[in-house]
Amino acid sequence: MFLLLFVFVGAQLILSQTKTISGTITGKDDGMPLPGVSIAIKGTTTGTITDGNGKYSLSVPASAQTLVVSFVGMKSQEVTIGGSSVINVVLESELVGVDEVIVVAYGTTKRESFTGSAVAIDSKKMESRPLVNVTKALEGSAPGIQVGSESGQPGSGTSVRIRGIGSINSSSSPLYVVDGVPFSGSISSINSADIESISVLKDASSSALFGSRAANGVIMITTKKGKSGRTLFN
Repeated sequence: MFLLLFVFVGAQLILSQTKTISGTITGKDDGMPLPGVSIAIKGTTTGTITDGNGKYSLSVPASAQTLVVSFVGMKSQEVTIGGSSVINVVLESELVGVDEVIVVAYGTTKRESFTGSAVAIDSKKMESRPLVNVTKALEGSAPGIQVGSESGQPGSGTSVRIRGIGSINSSSSPLYVVDGVPFSGSISSINSADIESISVLKDASSSALFGSRAANGVIMITTKKGKSGRTLFN
């Protein structure tokens, strides 16, 4: 009887030192629940993840002060537990600036991990300038790029040279790649308002995928795309 009493009292003490916290994790952009979100006690390896409905339940010690909520593509948050037993968290999207990501031949890469010579121009820089065509966005935006008019006739195209003239008999124009596809038409036909970013590849790494066509450099153009969530009209 004494043994049973000791076990019962000990169990009550253990239960009194822990509590269960539950809640729902949603995204700020669309308000939808997020499955697979990690919820952990700060400074420990104790944690759980949300289910398909974005709900979670976690037993925490009474001494626990802070929960760390993290998810891929979202900003991590630290939430104070206090005396609450229901904690709902809204996560914000972690936006990566165009200055940190460069579009290269095989996809995208972070600027700090890129060893070649490239320049990224985002849409905000282009919106601040009155542009007649896309090539005007390159003018004065990066060293080693020369933009000039082929003739003085209104509506005439412009010539772009990356690090000077690369050939005497052949063309010295760079290769234009729009959304991953080589573009052979007139670059002036692309609306500058439809461009999300421009990456200029100026070294030999640019020819890794396009071969000899990239001998004069590559201009990677990424156009704007639709995003999930609320429909916005400007």
